[in-house]
Amino acid sequence: MAQAVLNSKGKVIPRRTIRKLLKTEIHSESEKRKRSIFDDLILQKLGDSMYMPEKPVAPNHVPYSDNDEPASIQFPNDNDPLYDNGRFSPFEKPITDQLINAELNLPQGEEYRKARVVGRAKDMNGNIVGEYDENPLLNTLSYNVEFSDGEVREYENVIAENMYAQVDPDGCRQQLLDRILDHRRKSDAVETDDMYMKTRSGKRRMRHTTAGWDLLVEWKDKSKQWIPLKILKNSNPIEVAEYAKSRGIDNQPAFAWWVPRTLRRRDMIIAGINSRVRHITHKYGIEVPRTIEEALRIDRANGEKHWRKAIDKEMENLKVAFDILPQGSKPPPGYTLSSGHLVFDVRMTLERKARWVKDGHKTPEPQCSTYADVVSRERVRIALTYATLNDLPVCAADIQNAYLQAPSSKKHYFICGPEFGLENIGRIAVIIRALYGGKSAGADYWRHVRSAMHELGFESARRIPMFG
Repeated sequence: MAQAVLNSKGKVIPRRTIRKLLKTEIHSESEKRKRSIFDDLILQKLGDSMYMPEKPVAPNHVPYSDNDEPASIQFPNDNDPLYDNGRFSPFEKPITDQLINAELNLPQGEEYRKARVVGRAKDMNGNIVGEYDENPLLNTLSYNVEFSDGEVREYENVIAENMYAQVDPDGCRQQLLDRILDHRRKSDAVETDDMYMKTRSGKRRMRHTTAGWDLLVEWKDKSKQWIPLKILKNSNPIEVAEYAKSRGIDNQPAFAWWVPRTLRRRDMIIAGINSRVRHITHKYGIEVPRTIEEALRIDRANGEKHWRKAIDKEMENLKVAFDILPQGSKPPPGYTLSSGHLVFDVRMTLERKARWVKDGHKTPEPQCSTYADVVSRERVRIALTYATLNDLPVCAADIQNAYLQAPSSKKHYFICGPEFGLENIGRIAVIIRALYGGKSAGADYWRHVRSAMHELGFESARRIPMFG
C-alpha cells in the first residue's frame, strides 16, 4: 500500500514506507527550521486555502491601455461548427445538472408519491435522451426517478413543472400531516429535575424549551420523516399535544409547559390553525444543509460537489474581509471576540448558494447610530413611471458581495473554522470589511456609497434622500 507524500517542489509522490517523527525530532531546533523552510516553499509554490501564489508575468505580455487601437478581429465563417443546435457549444454542456438528486411528489398510479431524481435516462445505444437547457422549464432531458417503494420510472419535462408547482414563493415545499408514529429523546433534552428555574425576582417557573425531542411523522404522500418538536409544535400543536397525552410524555419538560393549555384551547386553535408544515429542510426539492458538515455529507451521499463549490466561491469572495494573523498571534488591542457561520440556500435556478454571515446578535449594541436609509417602493415606482413617460431606458445592476466594499467601523475578530482551510483552523482573523449579519454593516455600506457618490460629483436630493 502506497502513501502520498508532498515534497518541497510541490509535487505529490508515492512512497511505500514512511514513519512518524520522534519526540526528539519534533522538538529539535534543526528539525523545526527544516519544517519552517518546507512550509515557506509550499506557500510560495501552492499558496494556502485563502490566497493563491502570484503568477509570473509572461515575457510577451503587453499592458492594456485605453489609448491603444483595438486589433482586427477575425470572425469565424458561417460554416464553422462552433455551435451545436444553434444554442450551446458542445463543451458548454454540463456533465451533470442541478435537477439530479432533487426530491418532489410525482404521480404513481392514482396518487402522488414522494420521488427522487437519480440520473439522466439513456436510450438503447447509451445516448442521453433529450436536449439540455439552462432554463429548467425548457429542459427536454429525460430523467430516471426512483419512488419510495424502489420503483424507477422515466419522466421528461414534468419534473420541473411539478417541482415549481409544489413550492411556495420562497421555494419551500408544504406537506399535509397524516399521523405521528413515534418519538425519540436525545441527549440534549432537559431532565425532569431541571424542569423549573428561578427568575431574577426569585419566582419558580417552568422552562419553555422543546430541545432534544424529535417526532416521526407520516405525510399524506405516505413518506416518513423525523421532524424536530420545535417545528411540529408550531405547525400542528393539536396533533402533537394529543400524541403526547396518549403516550404519557405530556409531563416531560418539553411538553408540560404548553400541552395542557393547548388541549384546553383546542376548539379555538382548530378554527384558526393551518395544518400545513413548511418543509424548511428542502428548497425546490433540494436538501438544504444547516452546517458545513451537513453540506459535505450531502455532497458525499450524492456523489457531487455542488455545496463544496458554493462554499469555495463564497470564501474566495470573502477573503478580502479578513486579515488572518499568524499561528499563535494575539488579537490587536481594543478588539472584541465575535463569531460567524455559513448560511445555505437554493436559488430558483437550482444553483446552490452559501453565505458567511456574522453573528451580530451576539455582539454588544453599537454606541453610534446604525440607521441606513433605503429607497422605498413608492420612490422606485415614481422613477419607473417617470422613465416610461419620457421614454428613458432603465438599467439595473447587481453589486456582488456589496457590503464587502465598505470598511468595517467595528473592531471585531473571530476564530477561524474549517471553512477557512485546514491550515487556518484556530487562527485569529481580524474583520476589516463590513459583513452581512453585522449590526452596523448596513450603515457602514451606506456611508461608503454616499462618500463614493459625492466623489463622483453627485449630491443627494433633500426631498428624496437616496444615500443621505
